[in-house]
Amino acid sequence: MKKRETKLNSKKAQITVFIIIALIIVAVAIATIYFTKIRSQDTITDEYFLQESIKPKLDNMQSAILNCLDQTSLDALTVIGIQGGYYNEPSKSFDLGWAFMPYYYNQGTFAKPTTSEIETELGDYINDNLKFCLEEIDQTDFTLTQKTSKTEASIKPGEVEFEINSPITIEKESHTLQFQTKKHPTTKQSLLYEILEVADYITESHRDDPEMICISCVADMAEERELYVDMLDFDDETTTLIVISENKTQEEAYVFEFLNKYSV
Repeated sequence: MKKRETKLNSKKAQITVFIIIALIIVAVAIATIYFTKIRSQDTITDEYFLQESIKPKLDNMQSAILNCLDQTSLDALTVIGIQGGYYNEPSKSFDLGWAFMPYYYNQGTFAKPTTSEIETELGDYINDNLKFCLEEIDQTDFTLTQKTSKTEASIKPGEVEFEINSPITIEKESHTLQFQTKKHPTTKQSLLYEILEVADYITESHRDDPEMICISCVADMAEERELYVDMLDFDDETTTLIVISENKTQEEAYVFEFLNKYSV
């Protein structure tokens, strides 16, 4: 009996050792992946930038660039909201002078942009406007040179993700460093996905009835998504301005708006 207990204890000890070894292997693998990822992000190979008199200023410069990515992404969402999912003006819209209002439904014609098209519009805004933010960064200590931006936006429930690929060269006294913005994806909390669901319902409902909208249905959808929907007379009695807003993800209310034009 004692021999059997000894063998069992021996097997348990072996199993324990194997488990510990396995845990160590997993921990090492995770650590390796983590530190490899860290090293891959904007590795400084030029020792010039590691000098005590240079490195803090470089850190401030890189922080300013990241702030530009964040602010330009937020601005893109704001403009896209005011202009109903567009940065580039569509063929059917109402010109306000400082902005425009797109028609999603125009007397039997459906023109609501797809989610994919709106993602492209978000990217176009950043590609065209990131440079203005970068130009405002204090370049007393360094010179910045930006290459053409290529941005991919992804609208998801509760958020919008931006991957901005715009290599930036940081230069000082003939020494250069490449800052890869694509290694710093930006995510903004936003209910744009949920807003587009409601906008789609309002527009598509006219396929069944060109003149009517189920107001109670829209109200229920809005309440479920913590949104607000207003329908206002616009320009003339045949046109309605639809304003969908939320105050959950930003300090100021986020507004998304478009027009529907009906037959007399």
